[in-house]
Amino acid sequence: MIRINLLPQEERSRQRRLPSLKVPKVGAIVPFVALGVVMLLIAVTATVQGRNLSQLKSDLEVAEIESQKHKPQLEKIRQITQRRQEVRSRLDMIASLDRQRYFRVQLLDELSRSIPENLWISSFSELSKDSFQIDGVTYSNFNVAKFMQNLEKSETFCNVDLSVAERGSIEDLDVVQFSLISGARP
Repeated sequence: MIRINLLPQEERSRQRRLPSLKVPKVGAIVPFVALGVVMLLIAVTATVQGRNLSQLKSDLEVAEIESQKHKPQLEKIRQITQRRQEVRSRLDMIASLDRQRYFRVQLLDELSRSIPENLWISSFSELSKDSFQIDGVTYSNFNVAKFMQNLEKSETFCNVDLSVAERGSIEDLDVVQFSLISGARP
């Protein structure tokens, strides 16, 4: 049997249709899925970093407490280190003096061996660590020259220079008063 509905369209009874779900296309879903994944990663990272930060803060507090406990020992170590430096510098100074203990004796021995006849030393003074002034008296300039040559030949003296050589008199005797500056070999 065939049914014909002659009623106008507005008056006809309408059959109810169930609404259908429209499935979006794959290209429209991808940005939303990617955004969801990124949001999920950000949330996980923030949570992990928050836990790490709280762990680090607690570790820092523990380290500060530990540091306060060891502060007196650290101060003692610093003081001991400073004392050790002072003792080491004193020992180095003593070792240096010990190495040069016989230098002055050797210097004066070489000086006495270099003095020719009729020449007398009136003063011997140290100008610096390796520079000396020698003052003396003799009868002749030749004796001064011979003295300077003897000093140059010695193992201890070097760079012997004549500063002053002048005529003078001692108890009615004509003499030559001289002054030399000499270096010392290390």
